[in-house]
Amino acid sequence: MKKILFGLMGLMGLIGIVGCEKEGTDPEGIQGHDIFYTVSEETAIPNMGGATAHLTTESEFDALLERFCTYTKEGAQVMFCSTRTNRKEGTTGRATSITTTDREELKAWMKDMERAGKTVHITYNNENGTWSGRAYTNLGQSDSQEPQMYTGSLDFVATPVLEEPPLGGLVWAMHTGADSTLIITVHGMMMWNEQETPDENMSMLIGAEMVLEGVVNTYTDLEGNSFMTLDINVEVEEQ
Repeated sequence: MKKILFGLMGLMGLIGIVGCEKEGTDPEGIQGHDIFYTVSEETAIPNMGGATAHLTTESEFDALLERFCTYTKEGAQVMFCSTRTNRKEGTTGRATSITTTDREELKAWMKDMERAGKTVHITYNNENGTWSGRAYTNLGQSDSQEPQMYTGSLDFVATPVLEEPPLGGLVWAMHTGADSTLIITVHGMMMWNEQETPDENMSMLIGAEMVLEGVVNTYTDLEGNSFMTLDINVEVEEQ
């Protein structure tokens, strides 16, 4: 698996793995709460390698969200989700997008979205000093199958219609045959490209051959169309 991960990170990751939260006590009952996250330049290809933060207190979660705010303010984009499958706890009444100049408001929104089982994507606009956040469906993971090896070529495909209104945009996928396309996910998190078309760096990777290990799942979107995902096994640095 390490050889596969190296190839994946060399292809997709434009930054190094970022450190994780330290361990501590568990007075607030979130022991075993793991957050998978990626940090990359805003115009760069998302870093599928990413990192996992093992959280044991609410204060550690707050500190991690504070770091995410700082990363984006420094010009990065951040994507994260809980590694716990299909979490539906917490406040779900908030809007799934936010634009704000208030760091505390952003952190509260990110926490609510994570607790609702969403994937969260945040950026920062230096021109007007605002954070923008978008949360979208996390497809979860399947523990009932053994991972297998899949060979195919990279591409972008339209984001499945999983939200109302639809998010639009493109997500990374792998064509494994003439009629088989697998949307690549990590911990159920789609690797999403906000732009309508890939930039030059991304376009160079379209058609690149890859070998990935993971589990294939089939879903149905809100329009009744079925699609398949390949949730890949990614070894991540954990501290």
